[in-house]
Amino acid sequence: MITDIFSRRYKDVVIRSQYFEEDRRFMNQAAVMVLDPLWMGQESDKPSDYTEQSLKPVHDALAMELGRESLSDRWWFSKRTWNGNTTTDSHAYSLSKICRNFLTKLPDNLEAADSHVKDRLSFIELAFQYRLRAIQRANLELPARITEAERADAAPHRGPGIRLPGRRADGVRASNARMNETFANLVDELNQRIKLANYPLSFHNGMLQLALDDTVTAQVAKPFWALVSTPIWKNVDEQIKEAIDRRDRADRTAAFHAVCALESAIKIISDTKGWTTSKEKGASNYIDNLVSEKNGRFIDVWESEMLKSMFGDVRNPFAHGPGQGPMPKLSDDQTDWAIDTSMSWIKSLIRRM
Repeated sequence: MITDIFSRRYKDVVIRSQYFEEDRRFMNQAAVMVLDPLWMGQESDKPSDYTEQSLKPVHDALAMELGRESLSDRWWFSKRTWNGNTTTDSHAYSLSKICRNFLTKLPDNLEAADSHVKDRLSFIELAFQYRLRAIQRANLELPARITEAERADAAPHRGPGIRLPGRRADGVRASNARMNETFANLVDELNQRIKLANYPLSFHNGMLQLALDDTVTAQVAKPFWALVSTPIWKNVDEQIKEAIDRRDRADRTAAFHAVCALESAIKIISDTKGWTTSKEKGASNYIDNLVSEKNGRFIDVWESEMLKSMFGDVRNPFAHGPGQGPMPKLSDDQTDWAIDTSMSWIKSLIRRM
């Protein structure tokens, strides 16, 4: 299976013109973060078995996409002499060491570092992405684990052992909360270190993408990504990521995908609130469900008019063939506006639920 990696998505976008001291620092810092702290929640002197197992699919996926057997050397060698005879012994590196060596390796040519940096950013993205998926699975399994722990709490104690005080269910909840908090803190640290390294990027919901300006990032992007991180908003999350990727590649359809994400959000809200009638023919009808006085005016009339203009003026020209007319295309500023506005609308609508 082909894995989507950062270096392929951004092959035409220059991230680094040469290898700087900031790159060396960042790669060393990232090498610490993506090992035990990412998988175990803390740093240790010796890599844990869980970290080694967790790194294998990350390593193998990137090695496959880069066309390598291993991201760095698997073996190191030492010589020893006995009775005048010198022999060479081979020693296997741990997978953690292989990954660390890959991340911290200096490029052969410091003046041509773009692809070198992108390959290593690809590893960092995949590591955080795989860990995020594991946490999302654990979050989905949490209710069942709590139920199982509550049954154990309610069961009478039998046997000679001493039963520890406290409820097991509370321990399960606390452990899950710590896991999510630790990962969120690591993501915040990663984004801060990315900023210190002067990469024009940010990590959100499993992907590295070009960052918006600081004001938009703080007021729109960061709360937006937090809101759409739950499973119900999966399509919204993916469509906005698609819009940003296309914008970064100068694809003229970027705005179309952003407004489609907005449409998905509107439909999800209508469905969740029980307002969908199955007679809707398009986004306009779903907006009517939100503005309906019978449904309690989830949005005001003036807001419904603004939303409908987003679909009529921004999305629809891209949704239909132009015939012999000019191919629809927005300017860079207009595309940024469409993506930022779609994200702002989605954030606002979700917060009202």
